[in-house]
Amino acid sequence: MKYGVIGFPIEHSRSPEIHNSFANQFDLEITFTKHLVRKHECSSWVKDFFNNEGIGLSVTLPLKEEAFKLADVISDRALQAGAANMLHLKEDKIFADCTDGVGLVNDLKVKEIELQAKNVLVIGAGGASRGIIPSILSENPQQLIVANRTAEKAYKLVAEIQGLSAFHMKSSILMPSSLTLDNIANTSFDLVINATSTSTSPESKLEINSEIFKDAAVALDLYYSQKDTLFMKMAKDQSVPEVFDGWGMLVQQAAESFSQWTGLEPDTSELIRSRGA
Repeated sequence: MKYGVIGFPIEHSRSPEIHNSFANQFDLEITFTKHLVRKHECSSWVKDFFNNEGIGLSVTLPLKEEAFKLADVISDRALQAGAANMLHLKEDKIFADCTDGVGLVNDLKVKEIELQAKNVLVIGAGGASRGIIPSILSENPQQLIVANRTAEKAYKLVAEIQGLSAFHMKSSILMPSSLTLDNIANTSFDLVINATSTSTSPESKLEINSEIFKDAAVALDLYYSQKDTLFMKMAKDQSVPEVFDGWGMLVQQAAESFSQWTGLEPDTSELIRSRGA
């Protein structure tokens, strides 16, 4: 069975080892490979893949919006996110889903971190934020603030999500803000999530006020890394009790994709514990 992951760049992707680990649990023979695909190549490449016995694709940056546009059938989660991180050929139609949000929520549940009635701060208003916010809202937090260096982008993202019928009644929970506003530093958050791309580049700077961590119980960087990111270092310097990268979320979102592709539900515990080592 033929699967793969596409993106640009793609060298860093650990999707093959994750999915091969899942397949080994069931003695399932699969082929899962990385493919460097640029935006302008995405449409023809995906069609060729599925025309040549491909079954499923994981999709990473910057192709999630492109993958969304290619689908014949789109899940509610992908519609809410406006992007897809997974494609699946079913009955000669390309099905798209976004498993990022459920991957995050499942990872937090495994870590015994509750979202219900909690104050959550999501830093960043790009595609990564959009992919996780609907799933966070479904867990009924007390408040979810989206903060971005450019406030207009945060307001635009929040307005789009509030416009979705599934979250119309939760509009008062989801609020936009700017990272430069003093009230962010003066607000108490239980969970702080970095959904910016700063951790993907050593040259990037994370311009945030360390005061956002003052009452936080958990800090989570969506980026997975073998060493602490700048965001994680800042959180630890502020004595946040629990600080994580995105490895657990990556494994959990992959498990959701694998389950849809194969009908099998893998055990993620050992892979998360070992970090794939």
